[in-house]
Amino acid sequence: MNKGILFVLSGYLMWGCFPIYWALLNHVNPSEVLLHRMLWSVPVLFFLVYSKSSWRSNFKDSLSSKKELVFLLLTAILITINWGCYILAVNLGRVVEASMGYFLSPVINMLGGYFFFHERISKLKQLAVLFATIGSLYYVFSGDSFPWLGFIVGFTFAAYGIARKAMASSALPGLYIETLILLPFFLIFSVWFYLNYDASFLNIDVSTDILLFLAGAVTVIPLALFNAGAKLLPMTTVGILFLITPTIQFLIGYYLQNELVNSNQLLGFIGVWAGLIIYCYCLMKENSNFK
Repeated sequence: MNKGILFVLSGYLMWGCFPIYWALLNHVNPSEVLLHRMLWSVPVLFFLVYSKSSWRSNFKDSLSSKKELVFLLLTAILITINWGCYILAVNLGRVVEASMGYFLSPVINMLGGYFFFHERISKLKQLAVLFATIGSLYYVFSGDSFPWLGFIVGFTFAAYGIARKAMASSALPGLYIETLILLPFFLIFSVWFYLNYDASFLNIDVSTDILLFLAGAVTVIPLALFNAGAKLLPMTTVGILFLITPTIQFLIGYYLQNELVNSNQLLGFIGVWAGLIIYCYCLMKENSNFK
């Protein structure tokens, strides 16, 4: 198998299986899980960034740019909201709803490309966007309640990707700076949390401690694999393979965690899937080198 495809597939499969991992921590306060996810990411990112000269150089260049640091503060807030809401979605048994958000991310990215990067798409791609948009809107307005968690997850992930596209920081050095920017706030919040709530870390069992400790690596490794694979593959391939992630999350929520999926939700998903399949077909047709 092509090395780039292997890297990207590994990262996407890990992201897709996230509901299984975070469900193992359902007995832990979601705020504490987010704290450990952020705090333990710092040493992992430090090791990865300083293991490669180009990442070290990019890290130093980004730190010296005030404009880049402002953007990284914005993206740090977006990715923190995304991580926190996804953990909360798993904790509340709303994995299917969160996967819907990730299916919507490509639609939001296309809109971002149109408005912010002046990208134009063919009529068939416009039809794909129409299918996905109608499907998502039907999902929203046909339900008994607004799927706010799914939309926050999808919107923050897409906004994060759009913002990072416009920046000079590469994936891992940028994520390292993002965590460092927020680290003082998380340390203060950690002190407040442990003074006011019963913490799970070191107080329940060894398996809980290990899962919380590994939260940083679980967060960073898929991103590192994605970054390595994306460098070796055309973006067409990278984009098509991304559909694996929310599909796995949807199947986990439906089959493994027994979440209810009504006919309205299924129709909404079908609309989104139809749009994304049409769009991927357009990409494959345009790229004669796709294999």
